[in-house]
Amino acid sequence: MLQRQFGQWNFMRVATIDPVRTQASTVLEFMPQARYAKATTTALNPHGAGPFCRFVVSDAPHQGGVYVLTADDHVMYIGKAQNLAQRWGPSGYGTIQPKNCYQGGQSTNCKINAAVLRMTKAGQRLDLFFLDSDDRHAIEARLVADLHPPWNGR
Repeated sequence: MLQRQFGQWNFMRVATIDPVRTQASTVLEFMPQARYAKATTTALNPHGAGPFCRFVVSDAPHQGGVYVLTADDHVMYIGKAQNLAQRWGPSGYGTIQPKNCYQGGQSTNCKINAAVLRMTKAGQRLDLFFLDSDDRHAIEARLVADLHPPWNGR
């Protein structure tokens, strides 16, 4: 398994993010917003307009720690999770649920998924790295402060 150092920590490469594609290798795009029961009475969140993709990170550990997403070896996003498999799975970044597109939903899920779609369509390789750690809050804060990943911006 490939390792990469971010700050003073050695992270393990978990996966290359590769969204679901057609037989012609085109990334499938999804617009789940219309399936939300309260779509006519609730405003979209700032990242809820889509489009979105779907992907699976099948080898993600069910552990807590810090993760780093790179695009062509450039750090794009740093986050923390209590369970990496859940965070990057079908209830997290991997599949956008209709309610997450609206106010009160998981706006970050929409932001990261849409960014994965854009970067993938642009031909960039997206790799997910992970550090198993109980000190995930402090490590994430330190790495974000030191590396200034563009997708962590408000």
